[in-house]
Amino acid sequence: MPDVELRELRVFLVLAEELHFGRTAGRLGLTTSRVSQTVRALERKLGGQGLFRRTSRVVELTDAGRALYAELSPAVARLDHVLRTARFRGSGPGVVRVGLLNAASGVDVLSRAIEQFEAAYAGASVQLSTTPFDDRLGPLRRREVDLVVTRLPLDQPDIVVGPVLSAADQRVVMVGRTHPLAGHAELTVEDLADHDVRRPYGLTAEAAEATCPSRTPSGRPVRFVDVAIADNAELLYLLARGRLVHPTVAPFAEHFVHPDVVTIPLRGLPPSACALAYLANVEDPARDAFTHIVSTNSR
Repeated sequence: MPDVELRELRVFLVLAEELHFGRTAGRLGLTTSRVSQTVRALERKLGGQGLFRRTSRVVELTDAGRALYAELSPAVARLDHVLRTARFRGSGPGVVRVGLLNAASGVDVLSRAIEQFEAAYAGASVQLSTTPFDDRLGPLRRREVDLVVTRLPLDQPDIVVGPVLSAADQRVVMVGRTHPLAGHAELTVEDLADHDVRRPYGLTAEAAEATCPSRTPSGRPVRFVDVAIADNAELLYLLARGRLVHPTVAPFAEHFVHPDVVTIPLRGLPPSACALAYLANVEDPARDAFTHIVSTNSR
């Protein structure tokens, strides 16, 4: 059994991905000569077989190198997961970062889960931050947060939908008190077609379409406008002036109230749900422990 060190395997895996000694050295904080020495040492321990073809211009994996990478990569990933989990058990989860646009939906479930999580693990905490009005998933993708509260449906290949925070939020329309639609007891998408409609900004295409379809049931196009709005205060101001029609959900309308804005039920669409979401293929035991607690509260 060769006396192979884990650091040697990590250097091999990074070089197999980069196929460049300089970039590999940069990723690992080593010198290029140390990377080269480490790879040669690994090759000797594995019977002298070459893992890379090196020329003055190119670095390529040999057949033996490709076979080793295919088998070693998932094994080291699994080992890293085991080590992170062991560290989690030993030192506690630390901080779990959650991004949300506002506190309008799912806050009861989220608040209970935070209390239970922080009570269950010594030193644990959940840090809430506000996601940008026009970039709701950006902080998650940039790994500025570990979880994000998002409207459903969400069909993004790099994001996993986690536990649901609220499953049946009523759909409503917010309009100015003097707007022609303000006197209606209820509205349908058909009623919105002749007015300037602004769907919530920053939603994915699938969530925006669920909020207000692009066409009415009779086939008429809905007249969407893309007015630049910096925050919810500006949105309320424009609604109060009668400039826009804003389809949204009841928790949002209840949270953001303006004396010159009325809220009307929107019929004919299924209720809205919001959930926690996280990046796919990112191991995080602390995040998983928190979402497990959220799941038990949302059942």
